[in-house]
Amino acid sequence: MFRNALYGTFSAIAVAVVWGLSFVAARVVLSTLTPILLATVRFSIASLIFFPILLIEFRKGNRLRHRDLAELFLLGLLSISVYFWLQYTGVKYVGAGVSALLVVGLTPIITGLASAFVLKENYSIRQVLGTIVGLLGVVLTTMPGLFVGKVDWLFYLGVLCLLLNSLCWALYSTLSRRFLNRVTSSLMVTSYVTVLGTLGLIPMSLASDWGLVKSLQLGQWLSIFYLSFGCSCMGYFLWNFSLSRMEAIRVAVWMYLEPVAAFIGEALIFGMVPSEVTMIGGGAIIAGALLTSWSGHSHRVIDY
Repeated sequence: MFRNALYGTFSAIAVAVVWGLSFVAARVVLSTLTPILLATVRFSIASLIFFPILLIEFRKGNRLRHRDLAELFLLGLLSISVYFWLQYTGVKYVGAGVSALLVVGLTPIITGLASAFVLKENYSIRQVLGTIVGLLGVVLTTMPGLFVGKVDWLFYLGVLCLLLNSLCWALYSTLSRRFLNRVTSSLMVTSYVTVLGTLGLIPMSLASDWGLVKSLQLGQWLSIFYLSFGCSCMGYFLWNFSLSRMEAIRVAVWMYLEPVAAFIGEALIFGMVPSEVTMIGGGAIIAGALLTSWSGHSHRVIDY
């Protein structure tokens, strides 16, 4: 049990850093590609790695039921197709560091609210306080958009996309945890989710101008390969591996390292330093998320 927790913790820390820097890499590419086009190119490349894994598993006789495939397609939509369309739209209009902060900080808060309203579970006083503090942090973090001479509506469109993005991830984490209780191979689950999620992206990208891909510079291609191999392949495998070794809420706590990595990367590459108001708001979001995550209710694992 201790060894499983140790391996799960190391994997969670590693994926937090990898995914935190992904916001910065995405911003590098979004100066040329649209959000949906970036997501499609990224995961099309990643699928070239995962598809052979599915063929190998199929030849070994590891075949899933139609019901399992339908559930995996839903996971692919939640964690890749819709998720990255929303996330990259947020990064485009909000920035890398603030995007990482909102996504990571709001996920446990939204998960707790969903459990209370959808599953009719008890919502503790600590969770209520955590939700209030976290939402106040969101207000502080997004306030700069109100003081630029006129309201920056694209900024708030990005914030809305990131809120919906967090909702998608909360649903994905819950459903994938349930699925991993039945299918123990995290690599096979990651492969199916990636390939099926990419299939969901292709029709969504048909309205984009694919000719923009020819305009990408070397640094942007390197960012795409980092997103494809480092984040999509290794990152998703490490995430699912962590979920197979620990409860989802214990894995999610380590994701608070993502905004730190994103802000550092954004400062080094773009020279952008977050304002004091943003830092205060970010601290409130993380504090609210921690209060929500560390409540007794949040540590209880639901047995499906």
